[in-house]
Order: sequence, then structure tokens, then C-alpha cells
Amino acid sequence: MATGLNVPSVLPGPAAAPSGVSEGSPSPSVRRRRLRHPAATGVLLGVAVLLLFTAVWIGFRGLLAQRELNDAIPAATRVKTAIASDDVAAAGRAATDLRNHTRTAAALTSDPVWLTVEAVPWLGPNLTAVRTAAAASDTVAARVVQPLVTVSAAVGLRSMAIANGRMDLAPIIAAQPAVARARTAFTAARASVAGIDTGAIANPVAAGIDRLKDVLGRAAPDIEALDNSVRLLPGMLGADGPRDYLLAAQNPAELRATGGLIGAVALLHADKGAITLGRQSAGTAIGPWQSSVADVPLSTEGLYGPLVGRYLQDANLTPHFPLAAATAARMWTTTYGGTIDGVIAVDPVVLSALLTSTGPITLSSADRLTSSNVVKLLLSDVYQRFSDPAQQDAFFASAASAVFDRLSSGQVDARKLVSALAASGASHRVLIWSAHDSEQKILGTTTIAGALPASDLSTAGIGVYFDDATGAKMDYYLSTSVAAGSAVCRADGLPSSVVRVTLTNHAPADAATSLPRYVTGGGTYGVPPGSIRTRVAVYGPTGGLLAATQSEDGGDYPTVAGVDQARPVSLFTVELAPGQSKTVAVQFLNKQQTSTALSVVTTPTLPGDGTSPVVGVHDSVAPIVVQCSSIVR
Repeated sequence: MATGLNVPSVLPGPAAAPSGVSEGSPSPSVRRRRLRHPAATGVLLGVAVLLLFTAVWIGFRGLLAQRELNDAIPAATRVKTAIASDDVAAAGRAATDLRNHTRTAAALTSDPVWLTVEAVPWLGPNLTAVRTAAAASDTVAARVVQPLVTVSAAVGLRSMAIANGRMDLAPIIAAQPAVARARTAFTAARASVAGIDTGAIANPVAAGIDRLKDVLGRAAPDIEALDNSVRLLPGMLGADGPRDYLLAAQNPAELRATGGLIGAVALLHADKGAITLGRQSAGTAIGPWQSSVADVPLSTEGLYGPLVGRYLQDANLTPHFPLAAATAARMWTTTYGGTIDGVIAVDPVVLSALLTSTGPITLSSADRLTSSNVVKLLLSDVYQRFSDPAQQDAFFASAASAVFDRLSSGQVDARKLVSALAASGASHRVLIWSAHDSEQKILGTTTIAGALPASDLSTAGIGVYFDDATGAKMDYYLSTSVAAGSAVCRADGLPSSVVRVTLTNHAPADAATSLPRYVTGGGTYGVPPGSIRTRVAVYGPTGGLLAATQSEDGGDYPTVAGVDQARPVSLFTVELAPGQSKTVAVQFLNKQQTSTALSVVTTPTLPGDGTSPVVGVHDSVAPIVVQCSSIVR
């Protein structure tokens, strides 16, 4: 069949057999080709054997590495348990066992054969991921866990305890370089694992990498907290010269954004690790002033008025604790003179947690403070017992002195003390500000800084804060709950966030007559006795936009819209009679984020039912699923 193309033949046609060769015999060239077949077969067989050997080698070493890493898990658990028990010897043995496993796993996944096969498509990224994970695990074991176990004798529970009013700072100072190196190594190891693209590897390998990322993510705050502690404690406790701190007792029965009205303050003096309690003062004895004594931003005054800089009790109407603390410090020095190096804020819930480490404490009044009764005693019973605020203040001062004396005596369970302080800090019931810039820079990265929530390109920071507007102590009966969520509902891909705030008044129905006037306010500020009026400030992410503030039926809820420190704010008021509850929802457009991740901070409050909150559990934020049909666009 003609093709229309002149295609030369590439196949030889029939030809006459060479002389001396019969037609039925193979030609010499064919015989030569047949003679070469065994050699080619040998090469192919060698390649196959090599590939099989490589596969077996990689597979066998991979299984061994997996077994070593699996065996490292219980060793790591033993390290953590031993350190928590302050058993340095046991921690050292477990750390050595951990390192043996991780070192072997790293060696098994880094030999020349393994590294060569990493260049093979598809298979290579999986091997690289396994090698990176094993190397990171070994780095953590060798350069983080083992050094920290070595210095744990210096920065462990026993060595960091206060005895006879003093903490020995020398071991902590000596441990600083080792802890800093460990943090640096940990950060590098975590970054190497975070850089693994799990979308390019097999699911089983990706699952293992994700687990390692999670483990390192959960360990990161502990490593950072330890490094921050050994860097901050010596200087803040007077290693380089005496320090004076203002201890502010916040009263959550009359809420302020950072936790409660500053009802009492005291001076703490620190010198070379020795801590003493100095002058105590009622909050009402400080100020007020005709004009602000501090530099309060106009955006803050625009929302909360001029009281922030004039009244100590209102210095923390703003939720930004660094501002509230600096203002309170200025008010103290204006009244009593001296220099304030920092401010520490606590509330009775912190005392409840601390009493788990000290055991019950008996006051001069014969009252017995326990972890289960101190909140009710200080925030409710005292107002039933004493109608004179001066008597109330004296009782508060007595309780504070008794707890301080017990803590400084060293008669505490160190493990429970550290746990109580950590949980209190995580729940924003312990807040610390330093007047020293270098220290504040470190504190500013922690939960105890009490700063407005930070936002970045991946996470929107949101704050929900409560200020009492009853002018009384009714917030002992107020419960609050916060739920939040985010979704992408717009064509431009920007996420919208919804914050749902619910407040409930748990006061008895006859609160107007059964509770003291000092507690109800007696209608002084126009609030019916027994009712609770609360101002709620919901802060959106930096650079965001307030989209709506709505009641439960979806209608607009009255609000003051503002901007404070580059954050959109919805400030609204809720008034509740006994038994009433109300929910308000606030929507923001997150203009600087592309993901729906949220970080939500709230004012620590009370359960409202007379029980003592569990530190670290109460005030948790519930997630919600945002329906785009409800979003204002």
C-alpha cells in the first residue's frame, strides 16, 4: 500500500548466504550475538542483585531505625517523669538510654547507601524525611535533654525553692549558658522538622513526621519557659542590686479587664535572692488625681475614659497589662515615693492554687485558709462579716502576709508550688511587668505579660475582656463563657471571625435584700440591687475590621466601635437581673490573615456559682463552626 512517502527500509532484505555456509545454519554474526547474550544477562542480573540488595539494605536499616525511635519514646517519658520528681540520677540514666536510641537511629539513616538513594524520585523525599527526623531527634537527645538533665540539679525544684526567705541565685546564674545553648539547639531541630514537606511523602512517613512535629511543639513552651526563667530570675531577684516590686491584689468580684479591681497593693523587696514584704496599702489610699499621672494613649482613653490614669482601681480598665502596670507604678511612686522595678498582679484564685503547696494556713483571726475555701472567704464571706471597708482591707492584708510568710519559709511542696504558678500564669491570673526594658522584652513573649493578643500572618489574635459597671462586688455571681471560630466566606479569601460571649447572673433571686449593700452597690450607679452590669470589650486582630455586633436574634446590638493599638474594638454593655443570661456575637474581618487559625485571650473570671475555679481549666474558649450564611460581608 502506497503511503505517498519515500521511507527507506531499515530492515535487511533476504541475501545469499556466504560461501561455505548452508542456508539452515546461523551466520557468524548471529553466532557472535548469541555469544554476547550471557554477558548482558550477567550485567542485568548484577544490577537486579544490586537493586535488591539496596532495597533490602534500606528496608532493613529503616526498620531498625523505626524500632530505635519507638524505643526512644518510653525513655523520653522516663526523663520527664524523673525531672518532675526531682530525681536527677534517674533522669540521667533515662537520658543516656534516650541518646543511645536516637544516635543509633540517626546512624542507620545516614550511611552512604541511604544518602545515595535519596536522589531517587519519589523514594528519595521519604528517605530524606526519615533521616531529617532521626537527626533532629538525636540533636534533641544529645544537645537538649542531656545538658538540661545535667543542669537540673542547679535549676531543679529543690535548688530553686525559697528557704528562710532567700533563693540561692548562684546555681541559676551558672546554668544560664547551658540552658541557652539547649534552647538554640532545640529551635534548630524543630525548624528542620518543620521544613519537611509532608505533602511530598508517603502517608505512613508523613504521619510519623506530624507526630514528631506535635511532640516538639508541645515541648517548645517548656524549653522557652526554662530559658526565660534562668535569664530573668537572678536579675529580678536582686542579683545585680536591690529591686522593689508592687504586688497588686486583683479582686475578680469587681471585674477589671486584667482580672479584677486592684483592691490592695504591697511592696516586695528583693536583694540577692532574699525577698521581704514591705509596706501594704489599700487601693483607695492611692489617688485619685485631677488629671492623668501616666501616659495613657488617646485610643485607650477614647474607649475607657480618663479614669485609667487617675484612679488606681481603674488603671486596669484597659486590658493591656503593661500599660496598667506602668500606670499603677507611677501612682505608687507619686503617693509614697521610691522606685518601682516592676508590678506583679495576682488574685485569690492564685492563692487557692498556692495553698495546695503550703497546706492550710491559720490566720490571727482563727480563720483557716485552705485551697477550697479561700476564694469564697476573700470574695464573699468577708463582705458578709465586715461592713467597714477598713476592716475588709485589714483582713485581706492579714491573709496576704500569712501566705507570704509560709511561702518564704520554704515549708512548701516544691513540685505543687511550681505547678500552681505555671497553671496560674497560663490562665493569666499571674501577670508580671518589668520597668527594665531588657527584662520586659523577654516577658513580652510570655503569657504572664498580659499584653493584648498578638496576630501574625497565620493566626488572628482576639481578646475578650470584662469590666464591672455595677460599682460593687456582684461579679462573684457572674459567669462568662466565650466561643470563637473563623471561616473563609469571601471571594478575596480573607477569613471572618465570630466571637460569641455569654454572661449569666447567678445571684439569688432575693439578692437585692439578702446581700449586703456593699456587694450589690445599692443602686448607686443606676443599677438595680441584685443586677449586674458589665462592659465587654472584644478586640479583633491587628489591622482587622469590626463587621458586626449582634444579639441572639441576629439584630444589631448597641456598641461603641473603636480602635485601640491598631486593633478594632467592640465595646458594649450587658445588664442582667438575677437568673438572666445574654449572648452577644461579634464579627471581624481578618484583613492580614489567609488562614482561619485563632488565638483567643479572655479576662479570667469566676464560675459565678460560689465554687472555686480550677486554675487552667476555667476560662477556656470553646470552638464554634462558623456558617457563612451568618457572616456580614
